[in-house]
Amino acid sequence: MAVDIEARDLAAAARGTSQLGASQPYIGIIGDSIAAPDYNGSDKVTPSTPTNALKSANGIASWALALCGQRVLCPASTNIWAYPGQETGTILANLPAFLAQMPVRPGAIIIECGTNNISHNGATGTFAAITTDWAAIADYLAGRGIRTIFIPILPRGAGFTTLFTAAQFDVMERCNRWLNAFAAQAGRMVAVASACLPWITAPDQVGAQPRPNFTIDGTHPGVTGAYYIGKAIAQILNLWYPPLDILATNGQIWSASAPYSNLLANPMMQGGGGTVTAPSSGTIAGAAPTGHTVSMSNSAGLTVTHAQVTSSLSGNPMHQMTFSGAHTVTGSSAGPTYGHFSRIILGMASGATTALQAGDTIEGLMAFEIDAGAQGFAFPTLEMRWGGSANYHRDLHSAARELPSEAISGVLRTPAKILTGTPLVGDVMLIAYAMLKSYPDGAVTDGATIRFGRAVLQKVG
Repeated sequence: MAVDIEARDLAAAARGTSQLGASQPYIGIIGDSIAAPDYNGSDKVTPSTPTNALKSANGIASWALALCGQRVLCPASTNIWAYPGQETGTILANLPAFLAQMPVRPGAIIIECGTNNISHNGATGTFAAITTDWAAIADYLAGRGIRTIFIPILPRGAGFTTLFTAAQFDVMERCNRWLNAFAAQAGRMVAVASACLPWITAPDQVGAQPRPNFTIDGTHPGVTGAYYIGKAIAQILNLWYPPLDILATNGQIWSASAPYSNLLANPMMQGGGGTVTAPSSGTIAGAAPTGHTVSMSNSAGLTVTHAQVTSSLSGNPMHQMTFSGAHTVTGSSAGPTYGHFSRIILGMASGATTALQAGDTIEGLMAFEIDAGAQGFAFPTLEMRWGGSANYHRDLHSAARELPSEAISGVLRTPAKILTGTPLVGDVMLIAYAMLKSYPDGAVTDGATIRFGRAVLQKVG
């Protein structure tokens, strides 16, 4: 009987041959500073171990995971390496060490590099040098049964560095066209996230320059640029890996007889008996789901209406926030304020907190939906707290500008936290934020509808 070797190897890679019982496929991302997952120092040049792990709304991986429904795992602590300023040759040389420290053999690696080769304008910045390294990277990974997702060399404007010359833009264009042809020849082992380029490239400019507000400095993605790059990656992941629903489907909660159930009270967001906290300025209206609390930041002129509705995407109950009016923002690109939001604070199931002990690992998940036509909306955020408000992990954090006005849906997942002590009642909570645009200065017209639902706070192995 003939054996499909490629299919066998891909299946083995997807489940991780070093841990056959892995519950989800693992992926990784390695590249230059554009690949950095968050704002608080998780690159390979100046790594840090912050108390609060924050997956940035400006992060490519953050959006890729959210938009594919978290069907793959990509922990920033081990699965994302970013080398600011480095070239394709560095990424190739560091692949063995990168793979060796990953907890599970990945099914796919996202590769982002090439822009520094061109900007350094040396022997490594030629078409031949870049494409030779890219081919070697894909060959190295394929030899280990690992697929490659290339991010093309992204549009680059003036700001962080000088604008590319016409000759440099030509190298960029030739390399990206080569990537598409290379992926077509490599079959199912290589893909290119080139679907992002029409959305983030300014059509009225000479050379591949980014659209306004798609980057934070002309080079590194802002929330809109990261969203479109992540969306292109998610489309590939959705083809390679089957859907995986890891959210709540019913109201089962923790109890002494169901110790592995959801730690949250009312995870399906039903009822209207919760608490509505009035702000000192602005208007909050509607009802909160039973057992939970809704509030908003102080923002004169802003109205947020809360309601329990049924999702047209999943048929499940969700909590809806509708924004109207206008809020005024202040700050700068380097230091915007993030004080404009509405949130829902989810209560814990009775007895759930006292069931948590030092050494337990917890994480939070939640579905979100944003209707088309949103104005003034920046991004959704999911925050898991423990031991007081100073300790938290977040998915999609800290971005100043607004998302595009298309319909967006996905799943947020906080980084997991290993508890170092036994939490007190009230110490552990899950909070979903709808964050509003906070830069540049001026009045922002608000018109956005967002929903949260199917919440999970759980122990993980």
